[in-house]
Amino acid sequence: MTESLSQRLSPSLTVRELPAADEHVSLDTPAQEIARLFEDRAELVGVIVVDRGMTGGAGKAAGTGASADRVVGVISRAAFLERLSHPYALELYIRRPIAHMRDVIDVEPQIFRAECGVHEAAGIALQRPATRVFDPVLVAGPNGGVRLLDVQTLLLAQSRLLELANATIREAKEAAESASVAKSQFLANMSHEIRTPLTAILGFAENLLDQSASELERRDAVKTILRNGEHLLGILNDILDLSKIEAGKLSVERIEVAPTRLAADVIAIMRVRAEAKGLSLALRYASPIPEKILTDPTRLRQILINLLGNAIKFTERGGVELCVRLEPNGGEPQMRFDVIDSGIGMTDAQLQRLFEPFSQADGSTTRRFGGTGLGLAISRQLARFLSGDVTVESEPGRGSTFSVTVATGPLEGIPPIENPSEAQQSTGQYEPVDLSAVRLRARILLVEDSPDSQLLISSFLRKLGADVDTANNGTSGVEKALAAQRSQSPFDLVLMDIQMSGLDGYAATRRLRQEGFRQPVIALTANAMSGDREECLAAGCDDYAVKPINRAELVGQIQALLERTKPTAPRGEVGAPKRPEPPTSPAEEFNDEPPLLDHRAALARAGDDPELAREVAELAIPLLSEWLTEIDQALEYDDWPTVRRVAHTLKATADNVGANTARLAALRLEELAIERKPLEAREAFAEVDLSVRQLLPALSQFVSEIAGRH
Repeated sequence: MTESLSQRLSPSLTVRELPAADEHVSLDTPAQEIARLFEDRAELVGVIVVDRGMTGGAGKAAGTGASADRVVGVISRAAFLERLSHPYALELYIRRPIAHMRDVIDVEPQIFRAECGVHEAAGIALQRPATRVFDPVLVAGPNGGVRLLDVQTLLLAQSRLLELANATIREAKEAAESASVAKSQFLANMSHEIRTPLTAILGFAENLLDQSASELERRDAVKTILRNGEHLLGILNDILDLSKIEAGKLSVERIEVAPTRLAADVIAIMRVRAEAKGLSLALRYASPIPEKILTDPTRLRQILINLLGNAIKFTERGGVELCVRLEPNGGEPQMRFDVIDSGIGMTDAQLQRLFEPFSQADGSTTRRFGGTGLGLAISRQLARFLSGDVTVESEPGRGSTFSVTVATGPLEGIPPIENPSEAQQSTGQYEPVDLSAVRLRARILLVEDSPDSQLLISSFLRKLGADVDTANNGTSGVEKALAAQRSQSPFDLVLMDIQMSGLDGYAATRRLRQEGFRQPVIALTANAMSGDREECLAAGCDDYAVKPINRAELVGQIQALLERTKPTAPRGEVGAPKRPEPPTSPAEEFNDEPPLLDHRAALARAGDDPELAREVAELAIPLLSEWLTEIDQALEYDDWPTVRRVAHTLKATADNVGANTARLAALRLEELAIERKPLEAREAFAEVDLSVRQLLPALSQFVSEIAGRH
């Protein structure tokens, strides 16, 4: 096969494109001439035999001779030479016409049409009898002529095509695997990138609710929230651009949505960007608006954010307006959202390709404003999934109006809001967690590379009484922790951010453990992917907190870990505050064991609400028994994930009812389930079983006492 043909290989290759011979002989050609032809041309696998002047015969016109020439058959090199090797055959036939050697002429050669594919032709050729499988075949030309094709050439072409197909499959498989890895990395990165600014936004929003905060602290908190909100908005726009991997695979839901609330939220989100460019951003209602509609709020919000973001991006002066109205639409009402800007506008030619994926108005638009041009294509697709559309009207130099319509669903019985502007303000409340009774008497090292998160977490821990030192990266954190340990004043606990540049949290924790650091380490991470907790624990962390940080949960984790390590510390060493305990009897004053059921703690967990404490205890009684059975069965089959999960749940419930003995026993079992230690886990379960069975009658008595008082 020629090199040029190899370069032209494609799955659609036909026999016409394969190299073939065009050597014809007549029936009166002497055998000697054919022998000389085979001798001179080593690549020739056979010759086509024609009968010149015959009006009949087998086969089609040869095409190289007169129009009356008919193909008689094919003589292959192998058959010809084999015949002449017989005794006396050379003397008998060499000078005679080939017509005398009709037994070597294949009078029924395989003939393929020119457009026959290589794979099909090879399959047919190989189905011939074994004695003829490698005989040459004929390829019919477009004008009735024929050429002789070596079956070896045909099979080689098929083999090359199969290699090409396998290579294509391998490349596709590698591309799919690469895309899967890229997608997983993308999801992990997005989880981190979104949760990090959310940590600052939610945390500093809680600071604003703190009545003791100074005016300067409040102002700084607002600035931080605005800065992180703008950053988060940029991330969301990036996700929209990158969502090309999901284009065409979108799903929507239909739930009740307040359109006035959604519109107001979107305007609030985009106002920071508009004000940064000195643009006005207005929300206007052109008709009464239904109180609720049935649509997908996430998808609708995504469309409006994209369109408003584009309007702000392409507007240099003036402003942007979102106009909302209800349209009858022939008995199938729709909500219409018009995004009106005073920007650069577009020509008719630009509008024609505006909704094509990866397209913008023109190349200069991309260079000037950036973006992948995917947002509008996705927005239109989303709107159509919501039984609507996205359309545009524009004029160069006079701005554009993008109109979004979505179906409302049935509106029977839903009252309209006549003055929608009054419905724009949010009625949501976020109540701060009451941690006023908590005092943390501990030295804590916070290793965090985000200044906002570092300030947020350290300030709230200091308000709870903790002595907090900070480190800006993993290397500095390791150095500070080990230096404090060498100076005999170790930190009681380390809060370790996982995703840091340089030495990350995993490596920093492993290094601390290698150097003999034994104090608790809590991982702080914006990743919420499956397996992240296990990876943190495997690195040497004792627990795991997901950003945005829940203050109450983090404090609970800190208290639990400090309490767990406290028995090994000398009396008087700083640590977590003790749980409130009921008055002790003289016998109990000399007993270091925690009480079986701490009534005061149970009431405190319920916000000093006796009825709530009773309901929690009543709910816990049957669940605790069920969980003992479930753990026992899971241990029987070495089902460690179940042991760990149920022990964790039992631990939390015991803590909720003030059962510290059961809580500590369940905590120990949970740790051993993580380490997968069967013998130790069985011993720990025996402690859990004993403490819970002792706890159950105490809980029942607790319930009866409260019921008797009310």
